[in-house]
This record gives sequence, structure tokens and C-alpha cells, in this order.
Amino acid sequence: MLGEELRPGLRTWTADHEEWGQEVRGFAIVEDERLILVDPLLVGDQWEELATTRGERALEVLVTLHYHVRSAAEVRERHPDARLWAFEGDRDRIAERAQVDRTFAIGDELPGGLVAIGPLPREEVVFWDAARAALFVGDVLLGDGAEGEGFDLCPEPWLDGAGLDALRRALDPVLDLPVELILTAHGTPVLGDGRQALVQALA
Repeated sequence: MLGEELRPGLRTWTADHEEWGQEVRGFAIVEDERLILVDPLLVGDQWEELATTRGERALEVLVTLHYHVRSAAEVRERHPDARLWAFEGDRDRIAERAQVDRTFAIGDELPGGLVAIGPLPREEVVFWDAARAALFVGDVLLGDGAEGEGFDLCPEPWLDGAGLDALRRALDPVLDLPVELILTAHGTPVLGDGRQALVQALA
């Protein structure tokens, strides 16, 4: 199986990002008939693990922003029936990196029951998974160890001039959700009391 299990049907793994020069994290939701990858980067034996985990399942790929297309193009090459989903506001930049099969808008229900929240600075989105009380995040929130110590907002220069106050306002609706897990693409994810971690990060 691909990666380690965080919760039943929810898996994660890390891989070295050559361009970034750090380990980054991807996630998978494993359903009976479908496998959903979020921000996937796959290297080495992880490709075989993906094929084993997939089996006969349909394969869907979701990305939080264009920088996180990562291995999506190669996923589609190796699995031609896989579908890549892109937020409509970021579609053109995602399409520069991989073929887009479907677009979605904020609030649309996506494979696995995920719902897109945003848009955030740089037309980034986060995905809410109500079934697992989990929030999938790309660059706007960083896990412990990604940039210093602890879970926190991304550095302000990452926001292309939008500023941290704009990011806080964009993420404010997430505080209304019963978040338990915050699944960060960078650093160690938050695996309990996620809403309190968000309150502290947005303060």
C-alpha cells in the first residue's frame, strides 16, 4: 500500500522534491471503488505502491494549487484513465504542467466528498473532508518543522503581495468547521484538535 494509514481509508507519504530541496507530503483517500490523490509527488518504489493500492479502482487527482501539480502529469501517463481536477481560477497555470480533465468551483463537491474552500491568495484552495473532519492544505498553512517550529501560516513572501491579513480573512470560514486533522503538504500534519491549531495560527 502507498504510504502509512492515518485513519481508515486515509493515507500519507513523503518524497524528496528535487526542485524544492525538501521532503513534501502527499495524501490518498482509498475508497472501495475509487482512489483519490491530493497533491501527489511519487518517486522510486512509490509508483509500484500506487499501482498496488489502486488495483481496479478509478483514479482521481486533486491539487490545491499549480505548484502542487507535482507528479500529476506522470500519474496520467502511467494511468491514462486517471482524471486531474483543477480549480477554475487556477486552471490555466495547472494546465501548463499537466493535462486538466475536470475543473471545479468553490463549494463544489469533489471525489471523495471533498469540498473546495477559497479562493486563497494565488488562487489556492483547501479541501474539506467532512467524513474525516480533515482539512487538506497546500502552501498557505505549514506543518511543524516546515518553516521553523510548530504549525503556522506560510511566510508572507509566498503570497505574491496579498499579505497575511488577506490570508487570515480568506481562511476565517474554516474556523466554523469541526476540524480535527490538518493535512499539510509541508511539514508534519496536525492529527488532533485541528480547530484549536487553526485558531492559534490565525490569531
